[in-house]
Amino acid sequence: MAVDFGDHASGFRHAEVVRFINNEVLLNGGGPEFYAALRSRPWSEVEDRLRGVLADPRVPRAHQRACAWSALALGVRGAARQREQQGRRIRRLQEQMEERETAAWALASELQRMREAREDVATQLRFTRITLQQALMECDVLRGRLLQQAPCREPDAGLDPGSPGSHPRPKAALNRSAPLGCPSFPASHRSEGKFSHSLFEGLSSSSELPKKGRGRSFYGIFGPL
Repeated sequence: MAVDFGDHASGFRHAEVVRFINNEVLLNGGGPEFYAALRSRPWSEVEDRLRGVLADPRVPRAHQRACAWSALALGVRGAARQREQQGRRIRRLQEQMEERETAAWALASELQRMREAREDVATQLRFTRITLQQALMECDVLRGRLLQQAPCREPDAGLDPGSPGSHPRPKAALNRSAPLGCPSFPASHRSEGKFSHSLFEGLSSSSELPKKGRGRSFYGIFGPL
């Protein structure tokens, strides 16, 4: 028997077809060897193997027909396997497409939300700009009123009008004790002069001083006597 009736991967849906193929293989002297050896191989290898059997003149004609029926069953099996693989690939692609569609919808919703937020911010910015312009205009009006109502300020006497915040210039202090045109001396110098004059008078009246005309001259503090 070439094809197993319970093999769902054989590609056959009807048991009568499987039975007929198995009978043809057995009647031509074949067995399950050819089918079992190539059941998991691609169709290209099955075809190459069948060509080798058909091209060999030593192989009987009946055995060639049995291999041909087995190759037919293997072709159906390969087509079923390929159809199943394509179905899995299609399902995987559909899942990926659904995931991408979900992500696209999420991105579209986020984009719409960001657009609405941008419009709200732009509206608030326009209102803020209008409010700021009104505040600046009111500030200019108030400044003009203050300038009109403020009195003119005269410069203070003793101040330098050219420099803001200047202080009164100090007047030159006059020495009331000294006469005009005469230099004034400190009290300490005047007291030293009195002491020197007293000392000179004491030395002059002393009896121990040498008399004039003795050939010597006495030099006091302020010069020769």
